[in-house]
Amino acid sequence: MKIEDTLSDLKNAMEKWEYPIQHPVKNSFVESIIDRKNDSNNSPFLENLADELCILFVNQPDYVTFLRKMDGLEYDGVTLFSLSVPEPVIKNFFVMNEYYRNNDDYIDPDLVERLVIGENNISLFTYDTKTNLFEIRDSASSESVYGSFDNFANFLTEILSAVK
Repeated sequence: MKIEDTLSDLKNAMEKWEYPIQHPVKNSFVESIIDRKNDSNNSPFLENLADELCILFVNQPDYVTFLRKMDGLEYDGVTLFSLSVPEPVIKNFFVMNEYYRNNDDYIDPDLVERLVIGENNISLFTYDTKTNLFEIRDSASSESVYGSFDNFANFLTEILSAVK
């Protein structure tokens, strides 16, 4: 199934069950990540995160297609983090990745190497910029990988299959 079909079905289901649908990410935001220039005013953490996000955007155009339809989602226990909507409306990608990579309690070595893009009640959803894979990882023991996907369309279909 093409990503556009999956997103259309998802949007219809969310409307039917009255889930909020986030507005799309603005094209200027996507372009600012893809055509980015390092900014010395940003923290090294934010610069690194933006570099990895650029890799995701370039290598996985279906993820960008998703963002151009809706900036994140919360649907029946599945969450994909928003890039531009501030919390608490929906969990924010930048806030959540800072939590997983830069906190005073515990930094998980398996998550610091990946972008955390979402979650459900038992799993974390990650993207590995080195292998170009989306992964479903155990949230309690993140070294355990339940599934790996080389494209966003198959990944999205899999994480939504549990809630259909």
